[in-house]
Amino acid sequence: MTAEFTIQGKLNSSVQIGDNLYFALKTSNSGYQVSNNFIHAGVITDLIQGTTQSTIKFNFNNLSANIPGGINYSSINPNDYFLFFAKDNSVNLNRLKGYFANVLFKNDSEEYAELFTVGAEIQKSSK
Repeated sequence: MTAEFTIQGKLNSSVQIGDNLYFALKTSNSGYQVSNNFIHAGVITDLIQGTTQSTIKFNFNNLSANIPGGINYSSINPNDYFLFFAKDNSVNLNRLKGYFANVLFKNDSEEYAELFTVGAEIQKSSK
């Protein structure tokens, strides 16, 4: 089955079709919005990027009670939930591939900032 969320604003530039979509119901604790119950909503099937609002469409299997708007989570307002995504780690590894990489670190703040450390994982990939 397919469902969708429409959110205010633009989508994260890293989200793509095939990513896993998760949500968590927000609760208040000492004035902060928190959650500790993360639910896998499904796999993202379509992304509609807008300037003021965007839509995420996703597939879910036999979880209709466990997605927003279902029996267990009646609110369909995305502002009541934290929405986040995760990459399929069998396809999208967190490593750079290639023979070289250029990296630019930029501080956009007006405040002084100090870079404490930078690490790199380097692996010979071909001869």
